[in-house]
Amino acid sequence: MYKNKKISCVIPARMKSSRFPGKPLARILGREMVLRVADIAKQSKYFDQIIIATEDEIIKRLCEIYGYQSQLTSQHYTCTHRVAEVSQTLESDYIFNLQGDEPLTDPAWIDRIIEFGVDNDYDMVQASRQLEPDELEDEDVVKMIENNGRVVHMQRTPDVICKNITVQLGLYFYRRNVICDFPNLDMGFVEYWKGLDTIGFCGKYEVVPYDLKCGKIRAVDRQHHIQEIEHELSKRQS
Repeated sequence: MYKNKKISCVIPARMKSSRFPGKPLARILGREMVLRVADIAKQSKYFDQIIIATEDEIIKRLCEIYGYQSQLTSQHYTCTHRVAEVSQTLESDYIFNLQGDEPLTDPAWIDRIIEFGVDNDYDMVQASRQLEPDELEDEDVVKMIENNGRVVHMQRTPDVICKNITVQLGLYFYRRNVICDFPNLDMGFVEYWKGLDTIGFCGKYEVVPYDLKCGKIRAVDRQHHIQEIEHELSKRQS
């Protein structure tokens, strides 16, 4: 809870990722990735509850064995739909969507985003970082186009080039009514297929970017990213 606002964290964990099937159960330095991300969420000062949202019974059982609450959802193509389904069952003021493939997240980033969102009464806050030159053509890196302090467009390939391009990170903070409205929002087939579902919010709500100023970090999108993540975590622990 922050400023008397109840805040829930929902961690979507999808087994059928097209780029990396079985990703939530991939081991990183000996611990399943979904558990690593839940461990990060547990270190936040503000979460009243943490729920792993999954369509997979194995993930649900694993999380519960390690003391984490888990909820089975319908089959969804996007993680945002999964988070929306769970959010509709919660009595919270705000929902934090912490993607299950973000094991490099610093718990302090979560708390900063929550404070920023609640203090300014925003509909939605989207974590971001600066785009590196070698990432412009990388389709695993989702780019956001910003205008006047708001996210107005998203892309994987550079179909629009401008100076206000940043990288989307898998940390999202919404008013509960905003994320619950997601299934009703307009989203084109291309955006849906490419996993650019945050575009749906941009047409109706103010989506405010929050630059974590964290340098070049990545989510786990493919099998070979595991080694990169392990290397970075080992550096942090040394």
